Amino acid sequence: MAGNAEASSSGETGKTTSGSFKHIGNKMKRTELYRKYKAEKAKAKFARRSAQAKEERGEDGAAKKAARLAANKTRTIENTRDFNPTIINAPNTHEGPGSSNLKAGNSDDDDGSDAGEEQTMMQEEQEAAEEVDDDEDPSAPPAILITTSMPSSSTSPHLESLNARSHPAEKTRQFVYELLSVFPGAEYRPRAKAQGVGLGKICGWARERRFGAVLVVGESRKEPFALTLIQLPHGPTAFFRLTSIRTADEIYGKAHPTPHTPELILNNFTTVLGHRVGTVLQSLFPKIPQLEGRQVVTCHNQRDYIFFRRHRYMFKSDSKTALQEIGPRFTLKLHSLKESLPKGAGVWDGKYTEEYAELEPEELEALQAQNGDEEAAAAAAAGAGGEAGGEQKVAEASAASSSSSKKKRQHGEEETVGLDFQWKPKMSVSRRNFYL
Repeated sequence: MAGNAEASSSGETGKTTSGSFKHIGNKMKRTELYRKYKAEKAKAKFARRSAQAKEERGEDGAAKKAARLAANKTRTIENTRDFNPTIINAPNTHEGPGSSNLKAGNSDDDDGSDAGEEQTMMQEEQEAAEEVDDDEDPSAPPAILITTSMPSSSTSPHLESLNARSHPAEKTRQFVYELLSVFPGAEYRPRAKAQGVGLGKICGWARERRFGAVLVVGESRKEPFALTLIQLPHGPTAFFRLTSIRTADEIYGKAHPTPHTPELILNNFTTVLGHRVGTVLQSLFPKIPQLEGRQVVTCHNQRDYIFFRRHRYMFKSDSKTALQEIGPRFTLKLHSLKESLPKGAGVWDGKYTEEYAELEPEELEALQAQNGDEEAAAAAAAGAGGEAGGEQKVAEASAASSSSSKKKRQHGEEETVGLDFQWKPKMSVSRRNFYL
């Protein structure tokens, strides 16, 4: 018995260092030892932090603190992001002279060609300036046409008439009314009045009436699903997936909107594609906001998700201010972008496929494993088959793409040829590549 007691006590003291007391059957004793362990651990941590702070307050303390912070930098998805050559704000870390030095060292022929290009650019700027109306008010909100997508017979097969299916659901109508409060120059036209006309003709009709943009709210399962933004008169057309919608009624402590045009803040759009998307969003707001309304719209890009928020400044004093959310709030994710206007019946107008749905965590893990297996199989096939196998695969891929294009033309769907950007589910496998 004495030997067992000694073994138990030695086991208890050994387990104290690791913080596990599961081997102790007595609950009160186990709780007491765990409290002592936590107290000793907190005391040691406090002593270590105090000594560290005292050392950093002494001689060369600033350098020691900077070295400690640099060594203990947290690894996040943002700071471990793969380098994207299209990032505009990225510094030039490559060896050799920069672009300005290369231009300075060009020959006389290059100088002549540069002068010709500059003259052409100046002429284009003058022509663009002539097209701008002098009477246009920069503080006036742009005219925006808001409508809904083409209804699908799969959601309401009992309704044979297209106009009968053109009436959106209640949640979609409520979201449209929220957009009307965000854009004072917006106008809503029900899709039922279009009499089955496609989105291309609607854009032509809006262009003749000098609308600046067209917003199409896509509906799926009686809820807002997507948002298509068309910039008139010539494009581009951006298709966004719409998630995490919360209307103003669902926001606690919300503020009431006013008809003032808000200020726009675009945050973290760093790549060339991100600047294009930011320009499209900027076209929905006037050049000069009405600051007396104290309203601000923020489009914050983080990991290719665009978070839309609208607030109002509350000035408590000359030096302090607060933000009160007005609503709505929602999240956008760019799925496709093309330079021209939409044509045909595609995803721009309500024909959605499974590839535009967000992936679940289980599906994402399966896709990651599948992607790794495909890469390994491709590497093995390349080493074993040689050039002949590669040529055969290229021929099979081209034949499959041609047959797919033929089927799309037969069904009247819009082909994805000419898209500047198209999101695919495999892009979510690697969390180190971001495009905006």
